Amino acid sequence: MEGVTRVSNILEMKQVSKSFPGVKAVQNVNFTLKKGEVHCLIGANGAGKSTLMKILSGVYTKDEGEIRLEGKPVTIKTPVDSMSLGISTIYQELSLVEELSLAENIFLGNYLKPNGGFVKWRKINEEAKRLFSILGLSVSPTMQTSKASMGLKQMTEIAKAIAAECKIIIMDEPSTALSNDEVLKLYDVIKLLKKQGYTIVYISHKLEELYAVGDRVTVLRNGKWVITDEMKNLEQPDLIRHITGRSIEKRDKVHIETNREEFLKVKGFTNHKIQDVSFSVSKGEIVGLYGLVGSGRTELLRAIYGADPIQAGELMMDGMKKIISSPQKAVDAGMGLVPENRKTEGANLDLSILENAFLPSLHTFSKRSFVKQQQMKMVMQEMIKKLNIKTSGSDVPMRNLSGGNQQKVIISRWLIKESKILLFDEPTQGIDVGAKDEIYSIMKELSNQGTSIIMATSEIEELLTVCDRVLIMFEGKLIKEFSHPSNYKSEIMNIAVSG
Repeated sequence: MEGVTRVSNILEMKQVSKSFPGVKAVQNVNFTLKKGEVHCLIGANGAGKSTLMKILSGVYTKDEGEIRLEGKPVTIKTPVDSMSLGISTIYQELSLVEELSLAENIFLGNYLKPNGGFVKWRKINEEAKRLFSILGLSVSPTMQTSKASMGLKQMTEIAKAIAAECKIIIMDEPSTALSNDEVLKLYDVIKLLKKQGYTIVYISHKLEELYAVGDRVTVLRNGKWVITDEMKNLEQPDLIRHITGRSIEKRDKVHIETNREEFLKVKGFTNHKIQDVSFSVSKGEIVGLYGLVGSGRTELLRAIYGADPIQAGELMMDGMKKIISSPQKAVDAGMGLVPENRKTEGANLDLSILENAFLPSLHTFSKRSFVKQQQMKMVMQEMIKKLNIKTSGSDVPMRNLSGGNQQKVIISRWLIKESKILLFDEPTQGIDVGAKDEIYSIMKELSNQGTSIIMATSEIEELLTVCDRVLIMFEGKLIKEFSHPSNYKSEIMNIAVSG
């Protein structure tokens, strides 16, 4: 493939193992990198890929095995060890200081060896400008990082890795918060890096990204190596089967024509982010909101839920006018929200599964200030079984669960509350392909039971899989509606981009 230099392995991890109390996270895994390749590392949540890369980046120390870099055995016990060997990691949560300039972030902790304690700011800015030009960018290095787009912040992390004279760059879910245009720019930068001889480990749950950038792929499952092969040798169904251990058949939404009763009606919703938005949702209907980053889809959900105020408009539920001025009023009215960022907005990671699930329903399960613990545990066990939440018990801290299982706990919260309408914002972001399929099945089952659903997503395939109708958002306005969206895939994408 273009840009790949066929030489011996630059990195070899042989029979590497790592255990935590009660968990064998990585078991005798072999992983190799060739110089100048993009090697995709993939697996379900909890498969061991993050643990393996944290061993390579010095966050964890291996229990067993050997690591060889350019044929020589190396010891990696700390992140400093990893960086000194030329291995740089760009995490999903970027490590930039918002108040500093882009150039300051690139050279943070490495201010070009200042003489006499004086930092050569002019030289630092010139060097940062040069690094950005390598990545095909014309950017002011003095720009404050807080004013940069997510895409530019991602490029700053890459420039930081190049400045540290790395040989291997580990990218962990690099596209999560990027717009479509920024993702395409990331692909271009990866191709440039390959041509310059950098080796990249690319971790993502989005299979289309692997085929766009990858030369080879390694699949882990339950902490064990499953397969390493050229990307071109694996069809997507085969890759899914290796990841999950089972086949997942792609199914577009089956539309059943019924005269369903209207449940929710939004009329003329307007604030500083959305303009005169009107639509309705029937009982048991799944309506998708689609648009680019900044189109207003998330802002519309927040306005419906009372998280953001509206300047004009009204909302009807089951034929009655409702004034939803806060999330608490939304919950009281029978709404539930599964937010885009489950870790900061959807859950308290320090609380247990049970505590997270019952947050909005505690008054129902208490009497005279005493909580009915046994009843709550019985209900939670039913939810764990119903939603196939993988956990050893309801007292496990939320942070110990994989992303997909955290999402199921948040959904269980609204099932316990018996919510009549659910708002999903990017419901499968950062979730592996097997957990995605389970979330889709849950949504369809809820729909069949009469629960109304509004889902905002940036993934077109998600719309086709679960939605009855799709509403297109563009610059804060609702500009087009599609029934039977699976018949209009290309048109939906074109309108979302161009309006």
